[in-house]
Amino acid sequence: MCLFCDIAAHKVPGVYVVNETDMTISFLDIAPANEGHVLIIPKLHVDSIVDLPDEYVQEITGVARKLVKAFEKVYGAKGYGIMQNGGANCEFGHFHLHVFPRLENDGYDWIYPEGEKEVSEGVAAKLKNAMPN
Repeated sequence: MCLFCDIAAHKVPGVYVVNETDMTISFLDIAPANEGHVLIIPKLHVDSIVDLPDEYVQEITGVARKLVKAFEKVYGAKGYGIMQNGGANCEFGHFHLHVFPRLENDGYDWIYPEGEKEVSEGVAAKLKNAMPN
């Protein structure tokens, strides 16, 4: 069984729910980047944003916006982080969006793999041409 499906069904004790809708449940991450780090999950079991129906994507984005506004009120956060690893990189096999407040001098930083990466008209064109309508 899926841990996040169990959380969505309220079968896991000790989960601190921040928000719940018909389509999503949002709860505190147990290994937060900063205090207030929340995971938003759909109540539908998928591992990729590609497989999420549009109405779920819109709902999740709307909840993320509300959380960012709450971070401003609660923490005075002037910034925020939103991240998601999907498909083969989805750690729990269930789509989840991380949303967390960014605070001045919080020490959080993106870590990129070393090495050259191409940034060019050719790369932009390849992606543009591959995008579905």
